[in-house]
Amino acid sequence: MVLRQLILNRTSFFPPLFCAPMAGITHSAFRRLAADFGGYGALYTEMLSGRAIISENAAESPYTKKRAAEGAVVYQLLLNGSEDIAAIVDRLSALCPAAIDLNLGCPAPEIRKTKAGAMLFSDIKMLDTVLAALRTAWSGPLIVKCRLGNDSDTWQRVFVERLRLFEAAGVDAIVVHPRFFDEKLKRKARWRLFPWIVSQTVLPVIANGDIVSRSDIENHADMFEGVKGFMIGRMAAARPWIFREFAGETVSVDYREVWERLYRYTMEDFEPRKALGRLKEFTAYYSRNFFFGQHLFTAVQNAKSVDAVREAAMEFLSRSPRIVRQPSVSGV
Repeated sequence: MVLRQLILNRTSFFPPLFCAPMAGITHSAFRRLAADFGGYGALYTEMLSGRAIISENAAESPYTKKRAAEGAVVYQLLLNGSEDIAAIVDRLSALCPAAIDLNLGCPAPEIRKTKAGAMLFSDIKMLDTVLAALRTAWSGPLIVKCRLGNDSDTWQRVFVERLRLFEAAGVDAIVVHPRFFDEKLKRKARWRLFPWIVSQTVLPVIANGDIVSRSDIENHADMFEGVKGFMIGRMAAARPWIFREFAGETVSVDYREVWERLYRYTMEDFEPRKALGRLKEFTAYYSRNFFFGQHLFTAVQNAKSVDAVREAAMEFLSRSPRIVRQPSVSGV
């Protein structure tokens, strides 16, 4: 597998590997951990509320703050068109984003109620307005991340209409997660659709959805023909060193030390109550690295304080648990 430089709006991303935005995971502490291993082209923030960016100190918030070691960071926005987009972009510009990404794929009921994510994808007039405002306020790389839309007989026509809009609005690349809005992550992403998607647009397409190893791409080269980059989500949460493995490197990992390092980083950035939830989120993925990892998962989920979480994790990890060759993140 040969990975080539991806240039978006005069900004280079190499390798063209991206860590997906994940709620509860891709905050500053996790990005700091991923940066320790490197190997990616860019990291993503969590999905960020536009209004929260206006009200918070973006340089200090653990969701938006960026350390120099992280390198390229893409800030993903959740918008519905009612926000002051120019003010939001002005706040973010001070953080020097590598790119801004508009979330058009989140189908969660609470997001649908706000008319953002999947709902904004479905409302083409408001989507046009939001993209125009973003492109006016932001001169750097602009990316959109979406799914296939609603599962109906007309989904392809609707999807191509959105591609035409993205092109006309000055979007620089599109990340596609080939599932419909109502599909859960347990159903396999439709990689077979990538050649069709690539053929329908002049925009670079970044593939997302169930990509967990280099062999996934090599063994399905026909499905990824023409794709310009790859986004890795849940497996990056389980194995933050995965991007170096994509480059063919063998990475020596002290699993106990990595978990403890994430603990330290999280405690530096979050107050204990919020840190507790973030540590539990991370461990849900990290536990998949081990035979009998459910014991680690259960012990951490049942812990009532950050001290108890650390004690439970150290008790399990200090026993040098047996490592699985290829973790499964299905259902997480």
